[in-house]
Amino acid sequence: KMIEKLFHYEYSQSFHCVHFAIEAAKHLYQKDYTSSFIGLTNSLDDAIRTSRSTVIQNTRIDRPKEGCIVLMTYHTGNSHVGIFYKHRIFHLCEQGVQRITLEQARPLFKRIRFYEPNLNHS
Repeated sequence: KMIEKLFHYEYSQSFHCVHFAIEAAKHLYQKDYTSSFIGLTNSLDDAIRTSRSTVIQNTRIDRPKEGCIVLMTYHTGNSHVGIFYKHRIFHLCEQGVQRITLEQARPLFKRIRFYEPNLNHS
């Protein structure tokens, strides 16, 4: 799978980690994860909040698996999201697109949780 095109995305107020996760899933898996991020696709002015409704729609899993959603919480309390692709977290941050291992991610985040995207609800 040609993933190079995914490295051209840049972080902005109107295109952040949630948008990237949706685009990456479309490109890598031909699946639309939009419904897994209800209320999180607005611009950063609305602040990303991992709302209870967002989490309820997806199934929490104990360990990461290919294509799952990775929900991360910074030590500041801000939320961040990526997808698990080939044993790494594929995400967009202010520094750009990154593919990092869980070991690299652990010191950066207070919490890391994994969710199976629920693609069946409307």
